[in-house]
Amino acid sequence: MSKIITIDRKYIVMVASAFVICLIGFAGFSLWQNTNASVTKINEVPEIKMLGVTVEPASIIKDVTYGSVTLKGAQVISTKTFDLIATVQNTTAKKMTNVPVELQMTLIGDETKKVTSPGNLATLEPGATARIAFRQIKALGDALGKSATSGQHLITLRVKPNLEGGVEQATEASFRFNVDSTVKVPTTVKKQ
Repeated sequence: MSKIITIDRKYIVMVASAFVICLIGFAGFSLWQNTNASVTKINEVPEIKMLGVTVEPASIIKDVTYGSVTLKGAQVISTKTFDLIATVQNTTAKKMTNVPVELQMTLIGDETKKVTSPGNLATLEPGATARIAFRQIKALGDALGKSATSGQHLITLRVKPNLEGGVEQATEASFRFNVDSTVKVPTTVKKQ
C-alpha cells in the first residue's frame, strides 16, 4: 500500500522564508565587501596633491546678509575680476612633464553659466611644489548686496592624466565663494 505524506503549508512557508533571508544576507555581505574595497582605493595618496589656493585680490571671510538670508562665514571676493593661484605637489618619485591643469568655474544654481580655462605645468620634479596661475578670471555673477544666490560660485581645479608625461591619476579640488562688489575690504587685507 502507498502512504500519503502531508506537509502543513506553514512549514513550507517557514523554510522558504528562511532560505530567502539567507540569500539576501549573503548578497548583502558580498556587496558590503565590495564597497569596502573601493573605499580603501579612494584613500590612496594622489600623485599630485593640491596644497592650497590663493585669490588675488585677497578674499575675506565674513557673515553677509541678503534680506532674511544670512550666510555665516562666507568667503567673499569684492571684485568682478580676480586671479587664482593654485599650489600643487608631486608626491611620487618620478618626474612629471606637460601636466594638464583645468579650472572650471560655475555659477551655483545656474549650470548654463560655466567657464573652463586650461593650464599646463611644464615640469614637476619628484617631491617638488609648483604654482599655476589663472589670471583675469571674470565672475559669472554678482550679489550686489541684494541676492544670496546671484554671486555664489563653485571653482573646481582638476589635474588631468597624461601618461606620456608621467601623470596617471586625476586629482580634483573644489571650493565655493561669493562675489559681492558692495562688500568693503578692510584696510588690513588690501595689498600695499
